[in-house]
Amino acid sequence: MHLSKELQHEGKKVLNTPFKDWKLLRHHGMVAFQLMPLVILIAAFLIVPLLSAAWKSVNGATLDFSRYGAIWNDGIYLSAILRSLQIALTTTIICIVIGFPIAYYMTTLSKRGLALLSIALLVPLFTAFLIRTYGWMVILGRRGVLNIALQNLGLIDQPLRILGTSTAVYIGLVHVLMPIGIFVMYGSLTRVDRSLVTAAQILGAHPVRAFASVLLPMSRPAILSAAMLIFIISIGFYIAPALLGGPADTMISQLVVTQITTLLDFQSGYALGIILLMVTMLVLAIGNRFVPLEQLWSVEESEQQLRLGKTRRGGGRASGASRACKAAVTLLEDGVYLILRRPAWLAPLLLKVALCLVVMFLLAPLAIIYILSFSSSPFLIFPPPGFSLQWYEKFLTDPDWRGALFQSFKVGAIVASLALLTGTMASFALVRAKLAWKRVIFLLVIAPLMLPIILLALGLYLSTAKLGLLGSFPGLIIGHLLVCAPYTVVVLVPALRGLDRNIEHAASTLGAPPHLVVRRITLPLLLPAFVAAWLMAFLQSFDELLITLFLLGRQTQTLPIKMWSDIRIQLDPTLSAASSVIVTAVIFIVVATQYRALLPARKKTDVSGA
Repeated sequence: MHLSKELQHEGKKVLNTPFKDWKLLRHHGMVAFQLMPLVILIAAFLIVPLLSAAWKSVNGATLDFSRYGAIWNDGIYLSAILRSLQIALTTTIICIVIGFPIAYYMTTLSKRGLALLSIALLVPLFTAFLIRTYGWMVILGRRGVLNIALQNLGLIDQPLRILGTSTAVYIGLVHVLMPIGIFVMYGSLTRVDRSLVTAAQILGAHPVRAFASVLLPMSRPAILSAAMLIFIISIGFYIAPALLGGPADTMISQLVVTQITTLLDFQSGYALGIILLMVTMLVLAIGNRFVPLEQLWSVEESEQQLRLGKTRRGGGRASGASRACKAAVTLLEDGVYLILRRPAWLAPLLLKVALCLVVMFLLAPLAIIYILSFSSSPFLIFPPPGFSLQWYEKFLTDPDWRGALFQSFKVGAIVASLALLTGTMASFALVRAKLAWKRVIFLLVIAPLMLPIILLALGLYLSTAKLGLLGSFPGLIIGHLLVCAPYTVVVLVPALRGLDRNIEHAASTLGAPPHLVVRRITLPLLLPAFVAAWLMAFLQSFDELLITLFLLGRQTQTLPIKMWSDIRIQLDPTLSAASSVIVTAVIFIVVATQYRALLPARKKTDVSGA
């Protein structure tokens, strides 16, 4: 009897082993199928081309570093690199110092107040970089809105030279990047345990000291994440320095574009790109010691990560310099508290005034564009002498403008749909599959979001040229897809993590097959995330300029390329009409996403007696 049981057990084991192996093989095959499109896209059109650029920059196996030596010894190149670092660092500091109080204030707002403030921040965030930069060109020019206002107020006699200076570059970069920093910090601050601040005040710490000693250290991961993201984007930014700065404000991204597209000095362009890549990797490596890289874009954080910001206490005794520094900080905290505590309404008032100034700063270029779009003047004059719809008529009837608008919509719709498909497949694999190298794969998938856009353009230029796709429509779609697909992953991964799988398990228990569970349960629950991911990919593609400059060739211009060409020649009021149409569409989309939060809360009615 005992022997027969052993034989039955061994038989079941032999029969189950092939079944389990087949099930495991099928699982791995499905995961590979889900990840393959996006991984191949990034590897073939970003990783491999950048490695090829590094190889070609040293003349291959000869290992000739003369190009790097020439860049180091050339004052123009070296000054542009150092200037890029300085501008990126200064922009990062400004955005963090101004943006952190705004992000903190957002955590204290009601649902409706948060929705209103989010609309004010999201509209400029999702408006094309080029449109916002064009607005600042109108404001900061010698005959711009700012100089006219200062002269009318009698504050200046001669127009100030702002456009074409470093000041204009900083204004443009801060305007573009501050909303990104605010939302990155806000996403982390919402998960900070505010009860610890209350506990510190109960134990005798005044509000300023509780903020500086408790909340600020706990917010360190949020600040570092936003700072790394802003620095990486700004060091490789192209539009703002090209349109708002002068020759003395040339950044490394402009040199790469000039070397490759104008001078055709490919080796120098490759070398400059690799230098920018090395700086970016160094920043990411340093930042990764304090904040995991996936936290830059992932909105989900563990409690452990949120507590990384706590001050580490060493076992040794504090040095004299450390004690003196701590005493100085304590005196500063007490001084700030003494200034702000009386009257009690002063600190909240200053915070609200600062918030209003930031919102005005972010919306000012868009408001000026709207006003100029209705001008009756044949030239760009502020204030407009009269009201007219002539520029909207020109925009909607001119075949060049209509063709550019249709091309942008076509490219954006195709790219957004492909990005949603590939991003959904990759997101399901990253969230639900058991992968040994999940973190590495996730970082690979979002790598395009952690590199300056000029490096993506460089990689795409090399890969599409080698494959014969440069200047073709498929090449343009691939280039936009490389940029847009990671955004869908960033949106869908948190949505999948937050999905209650018990609902899916309940449906399966009740007899629903897997495909029906996905179609009737999973996909409907994820529909808002799908819509948000598609819209984000569409807006990113619709806005894309630099990659289009590298890949477009002789195809029909997209709207950003058409606007770029006209801005470089002359500021035409038609640009204002085109920009106003796009901004109106962005406002409609943003308000639609926040519509539910704007509605007043419904009062609960007691129906127990009914």
